[in-house]
Amino acid sequence: MTTFLIVLASLVAAGFVYEAWARGRDRRIWSHPGRFVDVGGHQLHVRSFGEGDMVIVLESDEGAWSTHWGRLAEELGAVSRTIAYDRGGLGWSEPGPPPRDAETLARELHQLLAREAAGLPVVLVGHGTAAHILRAYAHRYPFETAGLVLVDPFHDGLADRLRREQLPDTSPSPSMLRVASVLASLGVLRLIQRATSPNGHLPLPERQRALLDALELDPRVRRGAAEEMAAEQQSLDYLGRITEANDVPMRILTSTATLAADEVPADFPVEEYNRHWAEQSEEFLDLSKRAQRVLVEGSGHQLQLERPEIVLEAVVEVIEEARELRGRQDDDESHANAPQAAEKPA
Repeated sequence: MTTFLIVLASLVAAGFVYEAWARGRDRRIWSHPGRFVDVGGHQLHVRSFGEGDMVIVLESDEGAWSTHWGRLAEELGAVSRTIAYDRGGLGWSEPGPPPRDAETLARELHQLLAREAAGLPVVLVGHGTAAHILRAYAHRYPFETAGLVLVDPFHDGLADRLRREQLPDTSPSPSMLRVASVLASLGVLRLIQRATSPNGHLPLPERQRALLDALELDPRVRRGAAEEMAAEQQSLDYLGRITEANDVPMRILTSTATLAADEVPADFPVEEYNRHWAEQSEEFLDLSKRAQRVLVEGSGHQLQLERPEIVLEAVVEVIEEARELRGRQDDDESHANAPQAAEKPA
């Protein structure tokens, strides 16, 4: 028994040493491409592109970060100023305080934009579960929100719908992610993934896929993803208390094939799951009087990588509509504040 414990302790120590060495090597190879902005106790990694009268903000899916937007951030920079950032604990950003729910993340984004947006109106573009953060932000800061673009968004009512239909949920549990974080700390995940790339299916250049593979192995990133997922119920409770609709321009881009057959077991009801995902997204139309939904046939969940031109078009439409609305509001205010002509005596 003593020999077994000595061997086990030696393997654990060797795993820690190997992982620490490999992580240090990755930091040298994959240095951060942006800069860091303090948001009150921790720093977020930020990249910005272009200039303009509105700020486009890219909010990534659960457990994802700015790299997952591919070249779209640069392309949107030609439209107006664009900010792509990594939430706390993800990508290159430092971990943030718990809970990592939608309300907390919206507040941190607001702190970031207070330093980066220079008071300009923002158009929020969110992928997947980032829809929760966008809704929380628009609710808390309505006068700063010029428009929303939801990219294959996860609706907060989908999980209940899947349970009613007795369909499995594909989301990993927070406990699984925590176990993965421990295995990453021991170097086990790195050894398992040496032969295959978990991001090999993404339509990205090989170097960017390798970057994603490297950062995903970092225990810090694993913990960041687990903490966001652990706070999901708090996010849903918060969204459930938001009942009023807003009046901002909104586009909902919904994939009809969000889940691919090769991502799940052979007996998984893929077509039925995708149908419920697409149908549930129709409820996003209730969030704004100016919302429009676009069904993107045949695209998977990584719509921003597979069909970036559709996302680009939707953002341009929202910006143009937002400019028109603000122009009308300025005209109305000018008329209201204009001095009235003196009445001539009869």
